[in-house]
Amino acid sequence: MILGVYHPAQGVGHDTGVALVERDGRIVAAMSEERLSRVKMDGGFPFRALETVLRIGGVRPQDLEAVAVPFLNRVDQAAEGARLLMAAVTQPSLLAAQYRTRSGRDAFQTGMRAIGAYGYVDDFTRRVQAVRDHDGRPAVSDWRAFLHASGLGDVPLVQMDHHLAHAAGAYWMSGWHDALVVTCDGVGALKSSIVAVGRGTSLDVVGRTFYPNSPGEFWEAVTALCGFHHMKHGGKITGLAAHGHAGAPCYDVLKRAMWTEGLSIRTRIDPLALSKALAGVPREDIAAAAQRRLIEVVVDLMRAALKQTGLRRVALAGGVFANVRLNQAIAELPEVDEIFICPAMGDEGLGVGAALWTAGTRYGALPARVPHMYHGPDCSDADMQAALTAHGLTAERLDDGALAERVAERLAAGRVVALSRGRLELGPRALGHRTILYQTGDASVNDWLNKRLDRTEFMPFAPVTLAEHADRCYAGLDRCRYAAEFMTITCDCSAEMVRQSPAVVHLDGTARPQLIRRDIDPFYYDVVSAYHRRTGIPSLINTSFNMHEEPIVCTPDDAVRAFVRGHLDSLVLGPFLVDSPMAESRR
Repeated sequence: MILGVYHPAQGVGHDTGVALVERDGRIVAAMSEERLSRVKMDGGFPFRALETVLRIGGVRPQDLEAVAVPFLNRVDQAAEGARLLMAAVTQPSLLAAQYRTRSGRDAFQTGMRAIGAYGYVDDFTRRVQAVRDHDGRPAVSDWRAFLHASGLGDVPLVQMDHHLAHAAGAYWMSGWHDALVVTCDGVGALKSSIVAVGRGTSLDVVGRTFYPNSPGEFWEAVTALCGFHHMKHGGKITGLAAHGHAGAPCYDVLKRAMWTEGLSIRTRIDPLALSKALAGVPREDIAAAAQRRLIEVVVDLMRAALKQTGLRRVALAGGVFANVRLNQAIAELPEVDEIFICPAMGDEGLGVGAALWTAGTRYGALPARVPHMYHGPDCSDADMQAALTAHGLTAERLDDGALAERVAERLAAGRVVALSRGRLELGPRALGHRTILYQTGDASVNDWLNKRLDRTEFMPFAPVTLAEHADRCYAGLDRCRYAAEFMTITCDCSAEMVRQSPAVVHLDGTARPQLIRRDIDPFYYDVVSAYHRRTGIPSLINTSFNMHEEPIVCTPDDAVRAFVRGHLDSLVLGPFLVDSPMAESRR
């Protein structure tokens, strides 16, 4: 088996995690460190995730064939630095941009140092900072020390580019044997975007965007301008955008901040200048203008890449493609036949991508569609019962058929039901295993349920919809039906959907669906199906089971604490059903 590990480098990181993949490309286990540490976007060394993934797979370190990490070796780092320098020489605007900010100067100098990297200590090892001790384990100061401390020091090491790992996750999960693959994020390995051609077991890069040009940092700057945490709350801007006006003068300012040149993106981002130019502009208008400009620029990049390669299927990865409205705009291009977005599109998917790339390029694994993203740990009935007892809760144990019917009864009666059962999802979306469900007809739910969960959101909750009824509810699914199984894209809603399910339809008439089939998750499907039989509505609200600023729940104790703190009505914890004694008084 192949272990893919994403951990801090150069003293920084976020969303670290681990994945275990068979030589044939089948994902055995994968999870983010944050789900166990309970630190949102945890960037520490993933000791907990590593132990959990190896335990799920029943694998010892000595049984592994390779450890894949999304960090370049010295030779490849030098080559990438040379490409950056060549781009700077041939594109004076890029050279000027490199020195406009301190971060740009640092990135440029890193590229220069990489040219002389032969014979020197690996730059990653020299620059990485010490991190905190983990539960009494030896503190490690760099990622190589982490591998040795974890018993992985003698396993053959495969190093690869950050963006190639993103691209590999999208391509190998897409199931296509030829596709255009595009990545966009803040920065990784001196770049913020690549354009690649996937064919068979190869990924060939044909375009690059070098940092500090960065669509991800453009979005982070806008997020900060709107008063939110620049890295944690980018999704709020997508929801806020529908409430604003995308025209002048705000759009004119942001239009000058980002544009395309061939198969790369150029940015001119000065947060202080942007703040002054947009002083007094409502944040809704800033969000709307930014969303418009991001879509324009990335769509221009996609058009150029589609024209150059002649490909018509598109696979996407990187944090920028967490933007579901952007993904819809790409899917609607006449040049695109079908689209897929890596369900773990951010850095939490880098471990999976690195392992899949290794399985493909070393062992000949071809791309294959992943049936689901339930790759994390499950919990024992004993642990569930212990968590309930510790919180003084009384539960009824039921078989799956009876439990699904009882949950549907509660949903039809207007109760909020949390689900925590089965293996934990990988990626930012809750897909039915750590999920909160509610009926879609109550348009006021976005206000009162978010208050219960201490959240501030501007986008309606997303729906889970029975796959066989999806075409009644959404338009354009032929291009994105597979992607919609993972809640990674918005679709235009039908008049019936708008009328029956206003709680999940945004101001622009779109929704971000999860399409569910019984062969993927029988219990989850049966809950929605039983609700449909009672109400005639084939959709339910599906929102992540967590409190504000917390990761999605993982363990039974996490689930019970969030259930109590969130004042929810009912909890499904494995085979157990718990009803809050306060549920009736809240109705």
